[in-house]
Formats: sequence, structure tokens, C-alpha cells
Amino acid sequence: MKQEVTRRHKKENWALDDVVYQCEVKEFLTENAVKVPPDEGIYLHGLYLDGCAWSKPENQLVESEPKKLFTLLPVIHVTGNIKGDAAKVRRQMFGATGPYECPVYKYPTRTDRFYVFSVTLQCNEVKNPAHWGLRGTALLCNTD
Repeated sequence: MKQEVTRRHKKENWALDDVVYQCEVKEFLTENAVKVPPDEGIYLHGLYLDGCAWSKPENQLVESEPKKLFTLLPVIHVTGNIKGDAAKVRRQMFGATGPYECPVYKYPTRTDRFYVFSVTLQCNEVKNPAHWGLRGTALLCNTD
């Protein structure tokens, strides 16, 4: 995906090494709700939150319900941006608190071997990124 975005911005002299992921949780709860592809990047679905839940009305991380280990995250739009522009967009999207850099793993076993990439998720000042980090919040591709 990063290569495709870099190729698309060839005229602007983007280099693959300068491109970072930019993620945004969309309003679509399932992949069936998506009718058209994004202009750039991909829509990603099927990731499970471990250690928290997603509030659609608040569009941010919230505490998970008791005895509910995994919660399905809505569709995410993943694209790329160059590092300098990404910092500006990040401040606009997430404010002073910043996002939680949520790691994505293939399996519940959290090792470098199964790490895929990180997704930026909205949180608030009270339950800030440090709160979710201490909680061990992560996204999983597979819950088995």
C-alpha cells in the first residue's frame, strides 16, 4: 500500500522511506457497508480490539464491556503520507492529546514476529494514549 501511494505521488518526489501510515476509523461497521473504494489507500476490516472498545458516537476508544475480551473495530481507511505532512495532519485530527499508536498483531501472542504495523486511534484527555498503553490495548487480526 505504501508503494502504491508513493507511485501515485511520483510527480511530488515522494520517497518510499519518507512515507508513513495514516489511519482513520470510518463510519462503516462492516465491509458490506462500503460501496466505493477510497481515492487513495485501502479500507481495512476484520481487526479486533483487545483491552478496550470503540465508541461510534464518540469516535474514540472507550473501556470494554465486562467479560468481553475482543471487540470488532469498524472499517479503517489506511493510506500514506510523507513524514512532514503527516505531523500536521496528526495535530489537526487528534489535537493536543494525540492519538494512541495501537499496535496490530496477527495473533494474540504479542511478539515482534507477529507485529504488523500501528494504527492511530482517537482517545481523550482523561483516558489518554498512556492510559491505553498501560492497559495493553492492541488490535488483533485473529483472536484464536
